[in-house]
Amino acid sequence: MNTLVLLFWICFGCVAYTYAGYPLILAGVAWMRRRPPRRAEGHKPSVSFILAAHNEEATIGRRLTELTGLLAAAGVKGEVIVVTDGSTDGTAALARTAAKEGSVRVLELTGRVGKAAALTEGCAAAVNEVLVFADARQTWAPTALALLLENFADPEVGAVSGDLVVESAPGVMAGVGLYWRYEKWLRKKESQIHSLVGVTGAISAVRRELFRPIPRGTLLDDVYWPLQVAMQGFRVVHDKRAVAYDRLPERARDEFRRKVRTLSGNFQLVARLPALLLPWRNPLWLQFVSHKLLRLLAPWALLGMLAASALLPGPFFAWTFWGQFATYLLGVTGIWRVMGTQLRPSAAAASFLVLNAAAWLAFWVWISGRADRSWGKVSYGASVLR
Repeated sequence: MNTLVLLFWICFGCVAYTYAGYPLILAGVAWMRRRPPRRAEGHKPSVSFILAAHNEEATIGRRLTELTGLLAAAGVKGEVIVVTDGSTDGTAALARTAAKEGSVRVLELTGRVGKAAALTEGCAAAVNEVLVFADARQTWAPTALALLLENFADPEVGAVSGDLVVESAPGVMAGVGLYWRYEKWLRKKESQIHSLVGVTGAISAVRRELFRPIPRGTLLDDVYWPLQVAMQGFRVVHDKRAVAYDRLPERARDEFRRKVRTLSGNFQLVARLPALLLPWRNPLWLQFVSHKLLRLLAPWALLGMLAASALLPGPFFAWTFWGQFATYLLGVTGIWRVMGTQLRPSAAAASFLVLNAAAWLAFWVWISGRADRSWGKVSYGASVLR
């Protein structure tokens, strides 16, 4: 019994710290020692947009028009580098048409190399001071680029992430939107203290001299290179004023597969950059362990709590077991939309259940070597326009 009690409390401590303790510590430290970046309105370094695209003929024309318009609106010297990653549709042709206007360059990769390698190719070709990353699907607010660039007036800032606003959705997808708001809150607090662990790949920027090549096949490019920036002694900050708009996938199962891929990418990240686990090498060690790694342990801890509380005697453990059971049942109703479209708690419980199921599955996907095959192109419906 003593072993089961110890197991229960270790598992409980892991879950409680991951979802409550760490956010509370962040909030407290951010309140005591907030470090806002020293922004300067009108700071205008030269810019190279990097856009990796695979079979994006439906959106590439609109997106390139938007990005060149953002350069003009910000009044900065710049270019848009489109890396077509083995596209088999009209993406490359449409990009070449846009390139005739002068501020767009096209790099055509004949074979598909993946987003990480495509971004590295684009960055190697860039010549301007700041690399700005964008995706083909989203839409940026008209002032987003100018606001991002203001952060680079602070010499301590090496990279900056904008704020991705996700369109609301019903049922379990509403819970995913809730989770995304929680995730953005964590990033905001981490930024106020020192640095984010990762950026939003759809709207982010980095000083060109700080960018390091991303190994081919890396799943979390938007975590790999920001951590490299932090390990060089620079800050990675969040700017909620610089906004991009997006929407969730049309099907919940596509979002689940995306989450499995993302979480398996955390295992891959540790294998490819083991220095992240060394506190004397990684200035964001506590954030990385608390924000990324403990989430991978959480599903195992939840299973341990459930099993231990089922076997231990006494009313406390009985209440704990049935409380967990009720939460998971509520989550299942949200997933199957029995009550998910009406009850916010059901959507939140469904999101929590899906997140931890994805984290559990991510381990097996990664260890089997199938992480790079866990996600494919899905339908997001019409692009979000503002």
